[in-house]
Amino acid sequence: MTGIKDVAQAAGVSVSTVSYVLSGKRTISSQTISKVMDVIDELGYVPNANAQRMRGGRSQIISISEPIRKDMNQIEFSSYFLQTVKHVKSAGYDALLLSGEHEAVDDIRRVGNNNLADGVILLDIETDDIRARRADSYGKPCVAIGYPQERRYCACIDIDFVHMGHMAAQRLFDLGHRVVAALRDLEMHYVRQSSYVILFRDAFLQRAEELGMTVMESGPVEYDTFDPQQYVEDLLGEKQRPTALVSQADAAILNTVLDALALANVSIPDDISVLSCGTYFEAELMKAPISEIPLEPEGLCTKVTDILIDAIENGTDIRGVLELIEPKYVDRGSVSKPRSDFLRQS
Repeated sequence: MTGIKDVAQAAGVSVSTVSYVLSGKRTISSQTISKVMDVIDELGYVPNANAQRMRGGRSQIISISEPIRKDMNQIEFSSYFLQTVKHVKSAGYDALLLSGEHEAVDDIRRVGNNNLADGVILLDIETDDIRARRADSYGKPCVAIGYPQERRYCACIDIDFVHMGHMAAQRLFDLGHRVVAALRDLEMHYVRQSSYVILFRDAFLQRAEELGMTVMESGPVEYDTFDPQQYVEDLLGEKQRPTALVSQADAAILNTVLDALALANVSIPDDISVLSCGTYFEAELMKAPISEIPLEPEGLCTKVTDILIDAIENGTDIRGVLELIEPKYVDRGSVSKPRSDFLRQS
């Protein structure tokens, strides 16, 4: 029976090199991989199902890279992951979750180079995302839900968060709002440069400035230090009292602000309009209906899966493809024209 030593001798490499080619535990040149696999085919050496996959057949598996990070929004995490798995399964593939953060690139390479997956989907994209930058080394088509700076080697699909920021400012301006409060998302998202958080914030502030609006942006927001009562008290104490609040915060933070507004006898939307942007309150428990320009996990995951399947099954080159989806406004009654007598109370 042909053994691994026979393969190594015939290929002119060490036994460990053959082992690494089969396991993917170390980076091996494509030339060496090709030489070893040719010898394996010639000698008929098949140690396990892994080697069979490396012979070129599809695995019918798609890997999903979604790093599990500290303080991550579990609602958004599960929404994107479950929607992706749902559409991957409907296309006849299984899903393999790669949840490592610092080892993400190595994990994707190992899976791709061993033909353990036919393609990869990147979730939770950062502005400078190493997974997107290294996508040319995966050996498989790659698509991201997000808008990283470096996107030459993968397809990128996302909501147009720049348009979302402009849209939020313009809508409030058209209703008559001139002084607006902006509640930030958790500070960790800005520190690690979550692309959608940064894109929306910058675009909103830019458009508001162009329109001559005054924006009172909150300081850093953290779960353990944010004081909603003090935040509301500070807003109401301003000489120019804001008539609208634009929030990027999740439900846990925004709900505390809604409670603080109620305690201060501030009515929504009569006294202050509240608009949430880049959130997904359809899946979160809110204490009051809040108008929203939301994330859209189902639509994005469907489109991403379709693009990747086309690349896998038809050989379509998707590198550098960029598609931005127009955001949608969901009216839940928390945004209206400002009330003049509320302004005079300041």
